[in-house]
Amino acid sequence: MSAAATYFIGGFATDRQLYEHQLEHIPRAVYLPFPVPEPADTMATYARKFIPLIDTAAPFNIVATSMGGIITMELVKHIAPEKVILISSVKCRAEMPWRLRQLKYTRLYRLLPGRAYIPAIRYGSWLVPEIRNIPGLRDLVIRMAGNNAPGFLSWCVHAIVRWEGGNDYREDIIHIHGTRNAMFPYRLIRNAIPVEGGTHNMLLTRKEEITALLQRCLASHEAFV
Repeated sequence: MSAAATYFIGGFATDRQLYEHQLEHIPRAVYLPFPVPEPADTMATYARKFIPLIDTAAPFNIVATSMGGIITMELVKHIAPEKVILISSVKCRAEMPWRLRQLKYTRLYRLLPGRAYIPAIRYGSWLVPEIRNIPGLRDLVIRMAGNNAPGFLSWCVHAIVRWEGGNDYREDIIHIHGTRNAMFPYRLIRNAIPVEGGTHNMLLTRKEEITALLQRCLASHEAFV
């Protein structure tokens, strides 16, 4: 019997290259490109655009990172993967830090237009030692960001900030999270598999380790949390 297909959903300002290592080493791995959102789409309505991309007639899993995890939490309200694995993400709004939650009300994020996100990533990545010091990684981060339309990046930030994200999610979510994640602090995350010293970017900086952990999670019949 063949393994279930595993669909991968990326994060903000990324593309297929985010999962290059996993797509090579995990059987029947399929990357799902981001559909184009409608201006009025919320995270809840946008998630439904992924359904036609998935063969729900056969067993399948979903692996999602960062913003992709938020999309997935909405997506699994409509489909039933065998396993759902989040990496460096959040399962509900309560797991977001206050500084992100309050943006829904202050709307300060609107001060940065979509066209400014790519230059911000280009220069901001220089300030992140783990990205700057690994050969080729900063170029990859900049290249992935540049493959996203400015309007899409702007929509993403708006949708993330305004995501409702309740606590009524399925209890068997497998959540892999770094203990040094500055974007989504580990102390706010419930029932996660800790990656000691892992940061928000650990999928890129510790790709072999994360791939091995994913393989273990996908192969196991036991609960991890």
